[in-house]
Amino acid sequence: MKINFSYRRLAKSLMWRFFASSDMQFKLRSGITVPVADRNEMATFQEIFIQQEYDDFLDLIPQPLTVLDLGCNSGYFGALMMNRALLKPNKTMPKMVLVDANEAAVKRAQSLLSFCAKYADISYVVGLIGRRGESLASFFISPASAESSAINRTKHAQQIEVNCIDLAALAAQHFPAGLDLIKCDIEGGEEHLVRDWADVLQRSKALLIEWHGFQGEWSEFCEILHHLGFQLILERPAGRYKNALFSMNQP
Repeated sequence: MKINFSYRRLAKSLMWRFFASSDMQFKLRSGITVPVADRNEMATFQEIFIQQEYDDFLDLIPQPLTVLDLGCNSGYFGALMMNRALLKPNKTMPKMVLVDANEAAVKRAQSLLSFCAKYADISYVVGLIGRRGESLASFFISPASAESSAINRTKHAQQIEVNCIDLAALAAQHFPAGLDLIKCDIEGGEEHLVRDWADVLQRSKALLIEWHGFQGEWSEFCEILHHLGFQLILERPAGRYKNALFSMNQP
């Protein structure tokens, strides 16, 4: 029997409504359990743990022991770093600072990563990566977190004002000896990051970044990082955007 298209849509809608209250959890190879609450988290979980979007990048650098996660969303990248650390023979947990402009996302990340609070050093910060010297800037929150943006307003996005982070002060406070990895997925804010916070980037051994191209060309973006001392190690299309790994050239 053929199902009318509208009934299929209703069935799919009901499925996701029930999914939200199903307490769905997935056990990773290391033994840690990660919850998934809704369709947006399922999409992120699939990207990180099933499609393994970041693993081949991370395989190209030594295990990071200090990580600054800019645009942490619900905390799945943090869970990935914990999972990878627990699979290593020494099981050394990374020190991580998770940052997002969406306060609800930061709270969710804190809840999602609560399983590792007893043996990991993780801090959570609500704030926007803006221009240097800015104290407040607009951020557009979308129902789908992947469509939230510091630059690009989508149809259903809500504009809010968010405190900007003094990234230099944050790095000095949490990582006085420097960083192994900065992961950046800040929905367009990466242009401010490379233009305004060069001193912070240059304290990191590697930069794993999602480039959205809202404000310039990829070649120009790479050239800026090259002048800062970074070498492009690997790039790959990620839908309309790019994921890329840059490594700081050793003196």
